[in-house]
Formats: sequence, C-alpha cells, structure tokens
Amino acid sequence: MTDPAALERPEVDLLVLGAGMAGLAAAAEAAAAGAIVGVAEKLPEIGGSAALSAGIFWAPRDEAELRARIPGGEPELGRALTADFPAAVDWVRGTGIEMSERIEGPYFGFGVGWQIDVSGFFDWCRRQVEGRGGWIVRDTAARELIAGSGGRVHGAVLEGPEGPVPVEAGAVLLATGGFQGDPALVASFIGPHADRVLVRSNPGSVGDGFRLAGAVGGAASRSLGGFYGHLVGSPVEAWSERHFLPLTQYHSIYCILVDMHGRRFIDESRGDEYSNQAVVSLPGSRAVLLADDATRRARVVTAPYPRGEVVDRFRAAADAGARYAIADTLERLIEAVAAWGVPAGTLRATLSAYDQAAAGQAVVMDAPMPAAPAPLRVAPFHALEVQPALTFPLGGIRIDAEGHVLDRDDRHVPGLFAAGADAGGLYHEGYGGGLGMSCVFGRRAARAALAEARGGLAAVRSAGEPTGRHG
Repeated sequence: MTDPAALERPEVDLLVLGAGMAGLAAAAEAAAAGAIVGVAEKLPEIGGSAALSAGIFWAPRDEAELRARIPGGEPELGRALTADFPAAVDWVRGTGIEMSERIEGPYFGFGVGWQIDVSGFFDWCRRQVEGRGGWIVRDTAARELIAGSGGRVHGAVLEGPEGPVPVEAGAVLLATGGFQGDPALVASFIGPHADRVLVRSNPGSVGDGFRLAGAVGGAASRSLGGFYGHLVGSPVEAWSERHFLPLTQYHSIYCILVDMHGRRFIDESRGDEYSNQAVVSLPGSRAVLLADDATRRARVVTAPYPRGEVVDRFRAAADAGARYAIADTLERLIEAVAAWGVPAGTLRATLSAYDQAAAGQAVVMDAPMPAAPAPLRVAPFHALEVQPALTFPLGGIRIDAEGHVLDRDDRHVPGLFAAGADAGGLYHEGYGGGLGMSCVFGRRAARAALAEARGGLAAVRSAGEPTGRHG
C-alpha cells in the first residue's frame, strides 16, 4: 500500500514513523502484543539505512565493557542496551531468518555479534504487522504531529502522493533514522565543516523525527557533536550506495594516519569511528592512510568480519577516483604523497619517529602510539587519501530507557516515543552497534507506548475536543 488516503483504518493503537530497524522491530513487537499498528515510510522501500548495511547485529557484552569503551554515553541507556541485547538476539533468532555463527574477537574491537539476513527480517516484521490488521505505507512522510489537551500526542498528519491524511493513534513512535542528510543540522551540531561530509546512509534521514519532536516540546539529547561512520577514499566520483561497503577503510586501526601537514593526530587503534570523526576538523577534512604490504595483505584485502566482502579496499578506492600511491621505497612513497600537498620533510620526520617509537625508543610524538604499532617495513608501501563519511549522528532526541521522548525538564512528552538513530545519547564518540541498539530500543519503546496508548485514544475521545496540531 502506498497511499495513506486509501487507508481503511486511519486510527491505530501505535503509529510508527519510519520503517528501518527500530521502526519495524517496534511495529512487530507491538503487533505481537495484539496492537493495530500503522507504519509510514517516506521512501519507496522499507529498511532504511539498515538495508544498506552489512547486517552485523552486535553490541557490547555487558555494561562494564560498554562503559570502558564509551564512558561518555548516558548510563541509563547503556544499562538498558546491555540488559536487553541477549533477549533481542533470541527474538531475532526466533523469526527463523538466517543468522551467522557468533562473532567475537578482533572484528569490532569489543562486543559480540551475529550477521543477519536484514531483508528477511524486515519481511518477517511486515508480515507480523499486516497479518494482525495493521498497515505499512510507503512514499509517505509525516508532516506534523497531532496533539491535544495537555500536549498529548495522539497521531500525525501523513502526506503521500494524494496529499495529507490525519491518522489518529494511541501513541506515536519516531524512528526516521537521524538527521545526517540535513546539512544545516549537521553543521549546527557536528561542526561547520561537517555539512560537506559524505553521507553514508539512506537519503530519507534528514531530521524529520528530530523536528517533529521539537515542535511538541521534545528536547535534544547530549552527544550531538558525535557521529558514527567510517573513513573512505578521497576524492570519490559519483558517491552512491554502491560505494558504502567496498570503500570503507575498516582497517585504519592497523595503519598510520597523518593529516595534510604530515603529522599524526590520533591513536589509530582507538577505532576507525574515532579517526573518522577527528578528520572532519582537519585541514580540508582529509587525511592520508599509510601501510606496508604486510598490513595490506593481512588487513586490507581480507574480510573485515566473517562472511564480509573480500575486496582490495585500496584498489577499490582508487578505481572510484581516490588518490592512491604504491612505491617500492619509503622515500618514493613520501614523494608521491608530497604531490598531494603533504610536506615531504614533515611526513619523513613523522614516519621516522613512529618507527623509532615502535622499536621502543623514547621519542616525542604528535599523537599517542597505537596499542600494536605497524611501522612501514615491508615493500611495496601504500598511501591512500581518505575523508570522513557520516552514517548517523550519536545525538538526537532525548529519551529515557523506555523510549519516552523527554522535554527540557526531563518530563515525558505524553504519547510520544523515539528509537534508533532518532534517539540520542546512548553513545558518545565511540560506537557499539546500530542494528542491535535499534532493535533493543525499538522493542522497549513499543512496549512502553502500548502501555500508554491504552488510554490515549480513549482520553482524546472522552475530552470531546477538536484536534490540535503542532508542526
């Protein structure tokens, strides 16, 4: 169904805005509890950014591991994630979709996960919703929330090809995928240069949920300056979805990163997501990734995770237009990188100091050494210019652990919930998984929304008031 004007039931127990991982997990959870659920997706197909991902369903093993890796995240949200993740894994497994073996070890740096058939999961969620009397409309965006007495949200105005249609609901769940596609919001929160960062997600996540929540009193979370994404080659011709996975330089944690002045600026082993964020504020938002051939063979041309795509990510970046150099000596590599505008003398000094520090010598460094240094020793040597890419922001709508949208005084906005990349504050700088987080909080929000929705429509009807709107 693609036209909300054709809806046979414009009144639902729960209205979900967005059909990505969080929205569809919430919708399926609510449908299983006996609710009539409506889902509105603004794009032609369901799945959101999750449909473009590698399908890795993962999270930290426990709260202690999460805190050690991401100490700045909201503790309440972190406890909820780690407490509910095992049950979410069992729930996904119970759908009957294909899941890989348990993935641990060096693939994420921490945590545990499984690769899942995301398209199969979304199809299962769709069947749960529609099989229990609910509906999913596509090519349909929410333009405003409907709110009445006391600010209670009890629906939304949906707009599809045939125009606007109001839908009444006991509660509304925002799951529109974040604000990464809106240059104004990205520049306002992440930084003045971030509006030019490549967007590595679906094209529909432009802050709809964030704005809708704000219009009815919802507050912003913390961590608005951080984002999840990965380094990719620079420049890239005709950036598109086909580049998202093969051009991702997951292996940067095993390489040397320098800025366009030839200096290291971060401990590379912290993680590619940390380096990715740091590059935004560098001159030109560019950096150079350096590796010897031993690192290339061990890390660059191998699968970054079990069942992952095996591709030479340096060569794939070069084929897409990125600056890439190979040389049989370090001096020739330095000369090649100097042609990109990196001072040869500074780069030479940086690599020499790194090599000495890796050998245990006391050397003054521009950035801390990584946990496992990777000096350039085995020819040929490789250099790739890289740039940041943004998948979703770490900040967004302020929520509590049950997904209630909170106002600036940390009070519930009645009838309104958020999950997935629309909700912020769980992570701060670091990243602990997107699919797992979205599933956990989508399901939690669905349960809390149904508990509130039982009285939502009844209260609106008994009040006998005209519909109020905020948009």
